[in-house]
This record gives sequence, structure tokens and C-alpha cells, in this order.
Amino acid sequence: MEILSNEIYDSPYALLRENIQNGYDAILMRKQLDVKKFEPKIEVRISASEIIIEDNGIGMNQDVVKNNFWKAGSSGKNNDIAKKAGVVGTFGIGAMANFGVCKTIQVLTHYVDGNQTIETFADREQLSITEECIDFRIFDEIREPGTKVTAELDNKTTLTIPGAISYLSPYVKYLQVPVYINGQLVSQATYTDEAQVKEDNLLHSEHLIVHTGDRSVTFGLTIKINKQNLVKIFIDKVIKDGQAVNGDISLSQGLGGIYGLRNYFGLAPVPVGGSFNLGGVVNLSVLHPTAGREALSRESIDFVSKIIYAAEYMLADVISDLEMGDQNSGFLSYIAKTGRYELAKKIKIIVYPGQERWSMEQIQQTLHGRNVVYYAGREQSTILQFGNENTYLLQVSQDNPRRKIQLEYLKKLNIEEVPDKVFIIKEYTVNELNISELTLLLRITNILNEDYLIADTKIIIADISHSVPSVVEKKNETVNIYIARNSGAVQQVLQIYTTEWALFASFVKDFVRNYLYQKFSQYVPSSTKQGADALQQILMKNKELYKYEYSEMGEVEALLSEFAAGEIGLAEVIKKSNTITRSQKQYVGYTQVGSVEEEIPSIVGVEVFEDLGIDGFAPLPPIIRRETTTEKKLLKTDKSYPSLNNFQLFLSLSEKIFKSQLSFFLEPHTTKVIWSMHKIVYIFTHASNKLSLYYEIELKEKLSDDSTGGKALPTTTIVTDNRIFIPITSELSGFFDLASGTKEFFVRYDIIADFSEEV
Repeated sequence: MEILSNEIYDSPYALLRENIQNGYDAILMRKQLDVKKFEPKIEVRISASEIIIEDNGIGMNQDVVKNNFWKAGSSGKNNDIAKKAGVVGTFGIGAMANFGVCKTIQVLTHYVDGNQTIETFADREQLSITEECIDFRIFDEIREPGTKVTAELDNKTTLTIPGAISYLSPYVKYLQVPVYINGQLVSQATYTDEAQVKEDNLLHSEHLIVHTGDRSVTFGLTIKINKQNLVKIFIDKVIKDGQAVNGDISLSQGLGGIYGLRNYFGLAPVPVGGSFNLGGVVNLSVLHPTAGREALSRESIDFVSKIIYAAEYMLADVISDLEMGDQNSGFLSYIAKTGRYELAKKIKIIVYPGQERWSMEQIQQTLHGRNVVYYAGREQSTILQFGNENTYLLQVSQDNPRRKIQLEYLKKLNIEEVPDKVFIIKEYTVNELNISELTLLLRITNILNEDYLIADTKIIIADISHSVPSVVEKKNETVNIYIARNSGAVQQVLQIYTTEWALFASFVKDFVRNYLYQKFSQYVPSSTKQGADALQQILMKNKELYKYEYSEMGEVEALLSEFAAGEIGLAEVIKKSNTITRSQKQYVGYTQVGSVEEEIPSIVGVEVFEDLGIDGFAPLPPIIRRETTTEKKLLKTDKSYPSLNNFQLFLSLSEKIFKSQLSFFLEPHTTKVIWSMHKIVYIFTHASNKLSLYYEIELKEKLSDDSTGGKALPTTTIVTDNRIFIPITSELSGFFDLASGTKEFFVRYDIIADFSEEV
């Protein structure tokens, strides 16, 4: 019953999904069993008061109707025929689940191997466990096999044809069997076209046999790259542990998220944190949904992730030999994320004099009798000074991940940096500092010790050459951080000390996050694999504790106890459990919308004084305001604040995730969002790249047809005393910006860890 009410019926239209799935499975089983050819089809008819779902599948005999169809937890698809047919559903939810939105159900079915037609009927108000409440009528006749389900809707449920088509589209549009909704065909679309490239637009094509790192999975990989430098891949002939897996995978750059199918029936999005921004369809027979159908199982996600990571590994090898790799952002992201800098041989770098573009593989310590040096800055005078007739100067890009790749590649070649390095002009002693500066040093030291776990630090206020605001270097075991006394950011913090003491601590935290973190991040213990492993153990403990409390304290179990004791009837259980379902949704009411300026004023007071020179898409810690408590669930602003990366809308994560996963969000992480149909999925990845948390938002209304996409976001997570806020990208702000009423949606999350060796 808990699965029935809390998981399956996220929408009244789920009734259609479940019965269409049953009809599709019946057709697959008939194809497996019946040697006679037939034209399979599924028809759905919707009116104001009832729905009809009819298929010409295998049908049901008396045993299946009585012991499987009307019984929850007893599936008629756990047999050899069903397994060979590749049916989608095996949970055995049963017809009783339909009573979540229906008053009566009538079933007319004719089994393929027999001459009997069975008619059965049930009324929700008459359901009982002590008396026979299901009507049966059996009569002999010869007719086409199949099943017809007629459900009378209750008075609170309204289904529309456009609503049904919109809801069912991701589940049925790729079915090879025709599915009609009031005469309109809604299936038989193809997804493999996305992996194809027309011959006159083909830049490169290659086919490979790929093995995963642990050799447990083998598959064929076809790579096609068009002249716009977009990558498309097609994966087939998948073999897992020596057994063939039916299905294939069709992905292309720029399509947004990845959606999972089993035997062409849609299941759920697949949250895979790859680097190439591949989107499309994974259609594999080994994919399984969770019991509530709202997501894929952990095993399914892990299996797909293993294939995608192995495919990306080989894809990167192929692209590394092609000139187009220099212009493919996914390839650059892959190199930076995995550290496979040897693949960057075709990546270009600007060379002076002449401002030419050379491939990295052309670079040597000496070329044409000239020394070769590199410069990571942008001062024109330095470029002109060292890029001359005696020296080639390589100007490193200012944009990541290209900058990071170029620097790492040049270091491996032992190319010297131009002798124009920043140096410390003067270190100020304690006696030369005023009280506000001394307090700043103490506060930064405490933040590094407590928030970032760096125990041995030394903070020095100094004069630094080249107008550089800060320098971080490690001497022996001590992390030395030099802060320019004349830095505009430092002066702002010191002014707050004098004028707004209550905000001083928050401003110092922001100063460390915005101006110092990426310079000392390599010394933060949690950025290592060991740190991520320890964090995962903490998160798993939190998750186990939450699950224990939920199972012990759930209201549905109390209802079932009353039901078992005979105190209430089954119909009442269904009604009350539906109420509990609503209590587990996430709501944002108009009264819970607040302004950033009023709720967290100290954030918007942060002024950016210089180009930070940091990678906005690299892992960053959150903006921490633990001194602030807010009851608002949606924060908005009409202004663009650099300290908030110009985002104007922030959504609070659920209270459950705040309680169980706060430790994760206090760590440095990256942020990615993908969206399609009814789903929006955020993927937060720990600084170690070994741990990801995905947060799925399922809207009751469908996103617009052309609203499909995905992108990396600069991490702008805000943590208050009682909430975690995440930024809403401008493409999605219209779905959350409340002017009145209440926004209602469903949420779920999970932790995905990858501590395996690279392929």
C-alpha cells in the first residue's frame, strides 16, 4: 500500500501509464508465445467520466486474473515466456492500484490459448478482505486475444486528452507498437536518427570495440562527428558478464539529458555525470525502475554510467588525433576533469611574435634556434617584451578549462614561465597592523582551520607586486597566504569591521570563498579521494538514519495496522494514503517567496573589486550564512549581483535533504543542471570528482516542447541555518517564479560514488 499511494500515483495520468505498460507487456508475451502473425496495437479512449485501455496482447486466463491481476505483490510476468519477451514490469502492483483515482474497474480478457472470455468487475466502495468482492463471469467464445480495461473515474479526478499525451509521451513515444489516444498515434518515433550524420556533413567516422575498465562489459561503439564539430555516438552489441544485453544507446552532444528505456518503454532520466554533455536515449533490457517508477534503480544507473565513462574514454582518444578537438568544449572538459593531459596535443595556443595559433604537440623547449617560454598573464608590455626575434612566447588562455590544460601540458614539457613572477615587496609585522587587520588575520585562520580543515596556516598582510591581491604558497608543511594590504576586497572587509560588526564574520567567509579558495583548494583534505571517501561514509550514515526513522514512523504503516485490525476498510485506506501522498510532495506558496535583499542582506552587500581570475565552473564551497534563518523557500531579486553570479532566482532544497545531506553541500562542489519534459535534474559533484549528488525535480506541468537542455552552472549554493538554496538558471525561471498561488512538485535525490580506477 505504501508503494501504491506514495510512489506510483505521482499523477492521475500514471493510471494510464501502468495499464499501457501492462498492455505492451502482454503484446510482447503474445509475440513470444503465438506463432501466428498479428498486428499489435494499444488503444486508449478518454472521456469525462471514464477511461478505456484496450490491447490485443496475450490476454489472461482464470489463474492470472484471480491470483495476479487483482493481487498486489503477485506478478504474472515472472516466468520464462515473460523473461524471453523482455517485459517492462515485474513488480506485481496489481489492479488495486487503479483505485487510487477510480471508483469502479471492469476487465474483459481473452487468453491466447483458449476459447474462454473472462469478465470481471470491482467497486472501490465494496472492497473487503473478509468477503468476496470481485465479480467474475466466464463464457465460451472465439475471438481475438487481448484485454480491455474500463475504469470509472472518481469525482476528484479529471483527465484530458492533451494532458494524457503530454504525460505519456516520454514513456510511449518510442514504442514500436502503435499506441492511440482517442485516435491519435503517440508512439513509433525513432531515437537512432540523433546518432546519424548525413554523408555530406560528415567530418569523421569510426567504429570500435570497447571494454570497461573491469572487463565486465563489452560493446560496439560507433562515433560520428559532423562538420559543426558535434559528436554523436551509437552503442550496440552490449555484453555483460558474458551475456548479451538487448538494446542500444544513441547519444549526441547538445541534446540535454539522457533518458532510460527498457524494450523501448520509457522509464526515467539517467543521471550520468559525464564530460561530453551527451544526451539522448539508453534503451537496454537490463534497466529497471524503482518500485515507484519515479527513477531508475541504483544498479541500472551504475551500469549505464560504466558504459558512458568507457565510451567517453575511447571517444577522447579518437578526438585527440583530430583538429576539431580544439573547438569541442566537451573534449576540453573531459581532459581537465580526468587529468589526461597527454590528449591535448591538438589543442591550440597563441604564440608571439605574430599571434599565431600552434598545436600543443608542436611545442618544444627550443624551436628554430629560439627559446620557448610561456606567460599566463595578460599584460601587453610583458607579451611584447618576451615575444621577440630571440624568444617564442606562448600566451596561456584566460578561459578554463583551456587554460588549465595548456598549463599542465607546458609543465610536463618543462617549458619555463617568463621571468616576470609576482614577488612579495613587504611583509607587515604584527606591530605594524591595526586592530581590524589583526582581527581579519585571526578570522581567516579560524575559517581555514574549521571550514577547510587546513591546520597549519600562516596569514600575512603584505605589499605584493603586479597589483596582485593575494598569493598562496606552501613552505614545508605550512600554507602561507599573502594578502595585499591595498586590495579593494580587503579594504571592504575592514570597513565592515568598523561600520557593521555584525556582518563582519559573513563578509570574511565570502572573502575567503571568492578570493582565496581556488588558490589554496589543492591543500584542502576533502578535495582528495580520501576526503571524499570519508564524506561518503558520513552521508551514507545520515541516509541510513533517515530511512530508519521513515520506516518506523511512516503514517502509511499506521493505516495498515488499522486495516489489519479491521478498524477501517480498504477503500478508506486508499483515500487516507492518498492524503499522505500529498504531504510528501514539496510545496512553494506565494507567501514563501522572499527577496534576496531582505532575507540575506549581507550577500548582496559584497562588492567585487577585481577580476577574480578563477574558474567559475570549478568546484567551489557554498556561500555560508548560518547566522541567518529564513522560512522562505524561493528567493528572488531583480538585480544582477556578481557575488551571486548574476542569478536572480534561488530555490530551497527539501527539508529532508537539508537534514541528511548538509555535509555534502558544505564541501566544495560543481553544479550541473539538465531538463526535459516534466523533469529537472541537478547534479552536484564533489571536488574530488568521486562523489555526486543528484536532485530530481518532477513538475506536475510539462516544460514547453522546446525547453530541453543542460548546462554547467557556476556553483552558487547558499547555506543558511535551516535551508539550502540552489540557483535557477534563466531558462527555467519561468516555471518557478510565483506571482500567486502555490507551486507543487515532487523531489528525490541520491548519492552516486565512483571510486573505481579509470578505464
